[in-house]
Amino acid sequence: MPELVLELNGRTWTLDPSRSYSLGRDPQGDVVIDDARVSWRHATIAWNGQSWGIEDHGSTNGTYVQGARVQQTALVPGTPVHLGNATDGPRLNLSAAAAPQPAVAQQQAQQTPAQAYAQPQAAAYQAPQQPQQAWNQQQHQPQQPQVHVPQQQGGGAAPRQPQAAAPGYGGDRSPTTFHQLSLGHVMRIGRALENELVVSDLQVSRHHAEFHSMPGGRFEIRDLGSHNGTYVNGQPLAKSGTQLLGPNDIVGVGHSTFRIVGDRLEEFVDTGEVSFSARHLTVTVDGGKQILKDVTFGVPEKSLIGVIGPSGSGKSTLLKALTGYRPADQGDVLYDNRNLYKQFAELRQRIGLVPQDDILHKELRVSTALKYAAKLRFPGDTAESERAARIDEVLRELKLDIHKDKKITALSGGQRKRVSVALELLTKPSLIFLDEPTSGLDPGMDRDVMQ
Repeated sequence: MPELVLELNGRTWTLDPSRSYSLGRDPQGDVVIDDARVSWRHATIAWNGQSWGIEDHGSTNGTYVQGARVQQTALVPGTPVHLGNATDGPRLNLSAAAAPQPAVAQQQAQQTPAQAYAQPQAAAYQAPQQPQQAWNQQQHQPQQPQVHVPQQQGGGAAPRQPQAAAPGYGGDRSPTTFHQLSLGHVMRIGRALENELVVSDLQVSRHHAEFHSMPGGRFEIRDLGSHNGTYVNGQPLAKSGTQLLGPNDIVGVGHSTFRIVGDRLEEFVDTGEVSFSARHLTVTVDGGKQILKDVTFGVPEKSLIGVIGPSGSGKSTLLKALTGYRPADQGDVLYDNRNLYKQFAELRQRIGLVPQDDILHKELRVSTALKYAAKLRFPGDTAESERAARIDEVLRELKLDIHKDKKITALSGGQRKRVSVALELLTKPSLIFLDEPTSGLDPGMDRDVMQ
């Protein structure tokens, strides 16, 4: 049974055929790859009795051998394997071992995740504080709410320390796509197909904004009277206003952000796979009493987090601080490494909030309530059919389609709560907060709402 040598970003592992090796961003994995395009548990390499093989575990961005995406395939030494992107994703170089080295394999298998980090910038990387550790520091403060972060299952991301980056986008994100810019050219952004840059997002107007080239190779962004606004570094432009762009400026349109790098436009699309963290949040009320004190924790991508505590423990205060509704007096909230407080005007459109009390006009039918909400939140140039399609999609997702013609007063408590959730899901928020979503519900309805 031949050993296999795996080389990645200057590090080498000698793989023992008697066991399998997991690859991904999970710090408990065998080969830890700190790249946003790689899933939490991305793939496994193992000896199957006849040959070495790699199996993808349903990763978001895929595993590629010679440019082709694969689910499961045999590994031929000398053939490069890319994770997350067929061309520039992390590259695994594989070769046959010159001689069995079980001692080396055992030693490398026992490496700690910090030792196994497979990134050139590992020296500059600071291991993130685990959420449980952060909250354990506060166990001597019984008045603080407790946060439980479930163990991640699937393709999420570990909480990570904010890294230095240009303002306005996740510094470890790779651009979703590129667009070439040319001098003297106008690039229009919008939902309509005749735009040079089409953004398929119902929060974006049909003709939303334009990039204009200026003398000296500079560019400016011009809002075209959009419904939900155009943002530069998280701050809104005046309707039909313009702003000259610098090299680090980030333009926000709907769920997309844009950055000019040289003669090309980089686009980052917020697909919902975002991290979220609170750093040293402190809230002080009249009299100097601190009702939140130095609260720090991280939330991985694709996670469900519960904040649990008795009445008066600060849960609502924490919720308001996390959503930006009532910012903390000290500390920061980071939405995918973007400062929520400083860029609230833009980021609030990507965050949903379902309050404890229903905010529904109870005499309306379910479909009518959602129709009015869609008219308020989507641009006026959105076709009736576009709004109706999104409403039907949300109703099916929450299993409310069979109740859409009922008056809200005729619904059960759990069904009304799901209608409140549906209102927030219309705009496809990447992050959603629910304030006591199952308060007053029986166990059956509680489970129904949580599902």
